[in-house]
Amino acid sequence: MRKNYAEKLTYLFIAFAIYLLLRAFGEARTGSIILVLLYASVSVSLLASNVPKVIDVPLQLVYPVRCVEFFTFGLAVVCFLALFLKRVLMAI
Repeated sequence: MRKNYAEKLTYLFIAFAIYLLLRAFGEARTGSIILVLLYASVSVSLLASNVPKVIDVPLQLVYPVRCVEFFTFGLAVVCFLALFLKRVLMAI
């Protein structure tokens, strides 16, 4: 039973990642570049961490997928901090 809920949660994260990716592409012309980059990096990080749980990935691709996951997560943190600092500095 627990595996069924874990798999459903994985599919939920994949659907949320696809939504974020579509939102990033939709706001590419009108939104700020940092916000678009945040949405895209969170989306790619979620996809890189959850798709291998559902689909069998060849062993030679496991390490590159993990590197992409960590890089995009770090990029998302940097973008979040940049947006946070921009918001704080504008409030001053």
